[in-house]
Amino acid sequence: MSKLFKTTFAVLAIAATVNAANAPEPRSVEELNAVLAKAAKSAPADSLKEINIVLVADKKDHGLNEHDYPLWQERWGRLLEGNQAGKSETQVNLYGKAPADNDDKAPTGLPKINVLQAQQWPTEEQWKSANLVVVFCYISWNDQKFRDLETYLSCGGGFVMIHSATWTKPSPSSRLAALTGVGGFTQWRHGQLDLKINTNHPICLGLPERIVLTDEPYWPPSPPINPGSIQILATSNEKLSKDSDSTTPQPMFWIREQGKGRVFGCVPGHYTWTFDDPFFRILLLRGMAWVAGESPYRFDSLVLQGARVKR
Repeated sequence: MSKLFKTTFAVLAIAATVNAANAPEPRSVEELNAVLAKAAKSAPADSLKEINIVLVADKKDHGLNEHDYPLWQERWGRLLEGNQAGKSETQVNLYGKAPADNDDKAPTGLPKINVLQAQQWPTEEQWKSANLVVVFCYISWNDQKFRDLETYLSCGGGFVMIHSATWTKPSPSSRLAALTGVGGFTQWRHGQLDLKINTNHPICLGLPERIVLTDEPYWPPSPPINPGSIQILATSNEKLSKDSDSTTPQPMFWIREQGKGRVFGCVPGHYTWTFDDPFFRILLLRGMAWVAGESPYRFDSLVLQGARVKR
């Protein structure tokens, strides 16, 4: 084995170890139904507001089952809006094949939900028409993007950042923190997240106090969070340095009201299987509904469609 080959092999082996993870066991449908039942009486009435959603993605930039932005954009568009004209595909889960009990069932979506797609950033027209902008990809921030978001939030728009969208490029930003509450992060790891849930907030209604995910946390918020600037919905205990023996709670899900607008931050979302986890879906879908100014439970009926559950 040549020296160059040995070096290359070693680098690849290290990379594989760093990124090694397996999909967790599915949750039981009984525990999910019990959670959803607690919000059933608080579900929105028949008179629903029309919601225009823009799903923002980019090219896939990681390995198998990681950062699959295009797949999320396509299938969550179908999950939210149902099958569009000319599309016969029914799969809405991201990880693996469609669940057997979901085969041949066309996703119905929800009434008065319109979904548009954007690459890297919404267009000017999309910003004007959107009630809800959801970004799942890295954002390379510049003056124009800051102005777009400032204007959108000042007019009452809802903005959601998923996983890599919370990792600010080119570096953590105090200007972004002033808008979204968190300006970026500096550390990351792959593995188990032991989330502590703020069960007192309506978005978390019915959820257990502890949820375990297999994903990738980012931390710490940089610059440090201004007290009172956000409401934290879930935390994960993380080490502030590799040499430290102690951990501190770090925000993994949070919300913020900015002017007339609202922001929802979601750090997990590295792996495709996370988007099929019903507890993760509850947090994300309720966060989306909340920032759109709707009942947090408007999207609850989508939680189990194509989700990874044991029946």
